[in-house]
Amino acid sequence: MKLTTDHTPERKDEKERIKKCGGFIAWNSLGQPHVNGRLAMTRSIGDLDLKASGVIAEPETKRIKLHHADDSFLVLTTDGINFMVNSQEICDFVNQSHDPSEAAHAVTEQAIQYGTEDNSTAVVVPFGAWGKYKNSEVNFSFSRSFASSGRWA
Repeated sequence: MKLTTDHTPERKDEKERIKKCGGFIAWNSLGQPHVNGRLAMTRSIGDLDLKASGVIAEPETKRIKLHHADDSFLVLTTDGINFMVNSQEICDFVNQSHDPSEAAHAVTEQAIQYGTEDNSTAVVVPFGAWGKYKNSEVNFSFSRSFASSGRWA
């Protein structure tokens, strides 16, 4: 289950917030929208000069109930990965991995191989169903397997 969508200027709600704050959306030569012609996302911790144009650091959150017998993992990624590797590819890399550390490394390495020039960090948090559908003899506990990998992690 995908918990959120990317915070890009293409999202109607994000675009409206940017415009209400006096910002604008401009498309680059590849047809990608950017806030004020320079930032490909609408939420950012940095980019302080774009805060007055509607770029916010507030995360979009959602509460869901986990079912450890069914839910396998959560992957948190930075934009350096999301602009290069789609959500299905990320899930595929994680599903092919034997542990969270290997999974995080596989995701970041793929983004780097695709040519990302931005920070590339992935955090993989395993849940109860990790490995349930694999032929793996290794078991993981949540507390020991929180893994992060990235060029600047």
